[in-house]
Amino acid sequence: MTTKTTSKKCAHCLLDVKENSAIKIEQDGEILYFCCHGCMSVYGLIHESGLDSFYIRRSDWKEGGVDSARVSDELFEEDLTEAEGECSIDVVLSGVRCSSCIWLVENFFRKDENVSYVRVNYATHKARVRWKKGAMTLGSVLEKFRSLGYPPMPVNKGGRNSVLEEERKDYFYRFSIGSFFAMNVMLYTFAMYAGYFQGMDEGMKRFFKILSWVLATPVMFYSGYPFIINSFKSVRNRVLNMDVLVFLGSFSSYLYSISAVFSDREVYFDTTCMIITLILLGRFIETGAKLRHSGAVTRLLSYQPQTVRVIHDFDAAAYAEGRLEAVLVPVKSVKTDDFLEVLPGSSVPADGTVVYGESEIDESMLTGESSPVFKTEGADVFAGTANLNGSIVIKCVQAGSGTVLSRIVKAVEEAQAEKAPIQNLADSIVGWFVPTIITIAAATFGWWYFRTGSGLEGLMNAVSVLVIACPCALGLATPLAVMIATTKTASIGALVRSGEVMETLSRINCWCFDKTGTITKGEMKVADVHDFGSNRTLTLAASVERYSSHLISKAVTDYYEGEFLAADNFREIPGNGVEADINGKRIRAGKLKFIAEHADVTTEMRELHDYFSAKGHTVAAVSEDNEPLGFILLSDSVRDEAAHTLKGLISNGCKILILTGDSRKAADKLIDTLGVKGIECMAEVTPFEKAEMIRKLKSEGYRVAMVGDGINDAPALTEADAGIAMGKGTDIAIESADAVLMRSDLSVILKLNKTAKKTFAVIKENLFWAFSYNFIAVPLAVTGKIHPIFSAAFMAVSSLIVVFNSMRINSKG
Repeated sequence: MTTKTTSKKCAHCLLDVKENSAIKIEQDGEILYFCCHGCMSVYGLIHESGLDSFYIRRSDWKEGGVDSARVSDELFEEDLTEAEGECSIDVVLSGVRCSSCIWLVENFFRKDENVSYVRVNYATHKARVRWKKGAMTLGSVLEKFRSLGYPPMPVNKGGRNSVLEEERKDYFYRFSIGSFFAMNVMLYTFAMYAGYFQGMDEGMKRFFKILSWVLATPVMFYSGYPFIINSFKSVRNRVLNMDVLVFLGSFSSYLYSISAVFSDREVYFDTTCMIITLILLGRFIETGAKLRHSGAVTRLLSYQPQTVRVIHDFDAAAYAEGRLEAVLVPVKSVKTDDFLEVLPGSSVPADGTVVYGESEIDESMLTGESSPVFKTEGADVFAGTANLNGSIVIKCVQAGSGTVLSRIVKAVEEAQAEKAPIQNLADSIVGWFVPTIITIAAATFGWWYFRTGSGLEGLMNAVSVLVIACPCALGLATPLAVMIATTKTASIGALVRSGEVMETLSRINCWCFDKTGTITKGEMKVADVHDFGSNRTLTLAASVERYSSHLISKAVTDYYEGEFLAADNFREIPGNGVEADINGKRIRAGKLKFIAEHADVTTEMRELHDYFSAKGHTVAAVSEDNEPLGFILLSDSVRDEAAHTLKGLISNGCKILILTGDSRKAADKLIDTLGVKGIECMAEVTPFEKAEMIRKLKSEGYRVAMVGDGINDAPALTEADAGIAMGKGTDIAIESADAVLMRSDLSVILKLNKTAKKTFAVIKENLFWAFSYNFIAVPLAVTGKIHPIFSAAFMAVSSLIVVFNSMRINSKG
């Protein structure tokens, strides 16, 4: 006699496990079974942490044991960042099966007082954790993930698009199987329809019905599996989604057809097959579009080489004589201050400065500028750009995740993850849409049944209602458009930080511009030095200015060829100038009004200052204690594309205002040079006055964008509805901005503005289509005007219309 072995469910992963081989523990008077020690350990950890509600919350859990994959901690080091006393790491989690996994990970980490932030993205399985520096090690953070059964993988190894790739592959397989069987079912269905008119033996007809049933079953339960499982998950979560409608429509026609096989009625297995197959086709195309556009920016990382040529103990003379050889090492091992050899035809492996050689570099993948840029010693180069025709040696400044390219990819991905405010409308509607459609379908069945006495007609019309309704179009309307738009703006040389910024940019009707470095090229050069007799004006000014990153300071420092004097107590006053102590005396350089607050400036000096300003010079005054020493005259040229850009914005009905700290006469000279009518210019304004002016414009009803590049622009960039920084500006300006121009070309603003307007025009079209489609299609289905098969086709097409309409954002028109 054979004893039957019963099976139990693992208390953690829900896998079936034989009772006699299971690991058993007793807890609160109940016997718990586990398939392995890993699951038992994770269960105990969750229980001890007071997170048992995880097991109640999980409703769409995929059965499977604890993932034991392990990657060396060293591979995570390049993704570790430190800032403001905190450490941060991004990882991709393996083993995430449902939204409850996200809840568990986040709540488990939040219970640790050393963790200040944790977020897990369900779509990509990417997790970000921040913790107090010194309180935890990288290894202990990674071990926390592993202890829960979610082994972390490095972001660059985990694959940013793997989720979409797997999803698309799964849809392809299910669609292929579904379409094969569906075509065969349609053949037998046509035969039965022909037999209805021309006569068919009842035995043959019954055989065709059973054969159709057999062929439709794999379509229903294999191809339709995602809809079945997601429907049950949705019901358990009490949040009904589109899959519920597809399942109810296809399964009800499947069940009816089974009963019809034994009651001599017409079968509708073809309806079941075509509903599932057509919707899978739509999902497959839709996922492909998402994958293509979400991966466009990420693929930039593939431009970085996997190996790099490192030169140890670099010496230019020894290298030129051929006495130094480069060693090939993995790019991950590159560190700051390493010397890297970049040969013609290869990619630059890290951000750095050229220390030997010269070459042309193709930076188009980074800036959108097609013309190669000539680089010589002292020039900056960036990871991922292509070295065209010369051997160079660079000194590494940033490697790995710290490079400009990596930061661009990260920022764009975060922008694509952020919701635009207009998305809230669609989200609020989708929440009650499915329950409403189910109610309408039930009412349709009841109305037709009592009106005609035919349950079949009522069922077919109810199925049409269920299948034709499409909340997917509503859900896709905004995020897909924002994803494509942010990808496009990155390709033209503009980095937008979020979908909300895109929406704001589409509504801007007032553009404010800084002058120096924005309207002008920012290539300040000293034209002359007007000394009042001391012959120390340039020496003292350069000795103080060298501590500042301002364009004027850099120009003065570059112009000076002598020895710098030692300076103490340096201070920079944004919008005014700089000061420091040299040989016990206070040296100041900057605007005349700043100097006049501390020195005896005569009327003659003021008149001379105004004369130089009227000539178009930027004038920096210099003083020693209370004695004016002289003027340094600087010149800057207007950007070639500035006038065209400003004209374009004015033609779009926008107000243009230039804000500058220069004198009124210098500002008037700039307006004359631009030659564009309708521009207003405010001169001699401080950084805080710039911000105040923007507040005033906003109070007057304007939607204001500010474009700038310097420290003095940061308050205005923050105050504006949309702040745009020039990519070669200071770090604080870039950090304060909502968007960054990655190349110093103002015409990118026109393209950015056009893309933003087009994006939100497309979003409105998508939402209008989604609403209109349902308002028209559902009543037609209720009245019996549309067969369920056509309902499925229309539903799939409605989502694809949103997809293809969103792809118009990438068109050149």
